[in-house]
Amino acid sequence: MNFRDMGGYETSDGRRVKKGIFYRSGDLSRMTDKDKALLESLGIRTIFDYRDDDEAIAKPDPTFKDVANIRIPAKRNDGIKMPSVTLKDIDNKKFLERINADIFTEMYSQLAFNNPSYQKLIEIIQEPDRLGILHHCAAGKDRTGVGGALILLALGVPRNLILADYLLTNDYMKPMRDAMIPILTKHLNETEMRRFGDIMSAKERYLEAVFQAIDEKYGDENRFFEEEYGLDFSKRQKLQHYYLE
Repeated sequence: MNFRDMGGYETSDGRRVKKGIFYRSGDLSRMTDKDKALLESLGIRTIFDYRDDDEAIAKPDPTFKDVANIRIPAKRNDGIKMPSVTLKDIDNKKFLERINADIFTEMYSQLAFNNPSYQKLIEIIQEPDRLGILHHCAAGKDRTGVGGALILLALGVPRNLILADYLLTNDYMKPMRDAMIPILTKHLNETEMRRFGDIMSAKERYLEAVFQAIDEKYGDENRFFEEEYGLDFSKRQKLQHYYLE
């Protein structure tokens, strides 16, 4: 599931993100009864799903008493379907022919702008009574990676720590990648296997493309959050008051 608590990171002013408030994950549809009991114990009040309609229909999220399920697709590039990271999707030569690290990097660079999904996410985290929040996509890597970066960035976590959090996904996804490789090597060529790696890995260049795009378009994070998300300096201070210690 690539599930983890996003708390514990130190901010630029020496405070820390509180634990038990922000969680991130991949697909929730295969949760066991034990998984569900754990989730219910965490005080989560909102499950936020970035997936497209077809993904959510095929693998619907579980529902819980007193937990709001919200889904707003985060996809921004209409020419490329965000991979759901299943064997069926990756074992698709037409898809692999038109996806690579460069395209993924460009896709990342667009996600944080004019995006109703992340706009709603930032709106929700300004209301403490709607948290804890679990946000997720299919693998908990790309769309969730950007959403997680925006949350931590708004709270004042330095970019190097945000990048480190993002790259943890590689450790969480390693068992799944390792299980798929022997199957795929039987009928994918070297180029296709390399592109499989591009899809299944969290790469520094992907998230750095988000930061670079913010800098190029807005010059600094304060202006970015204010103009894209209505999150001015005062509102960011309130967020930090709520969620830092």
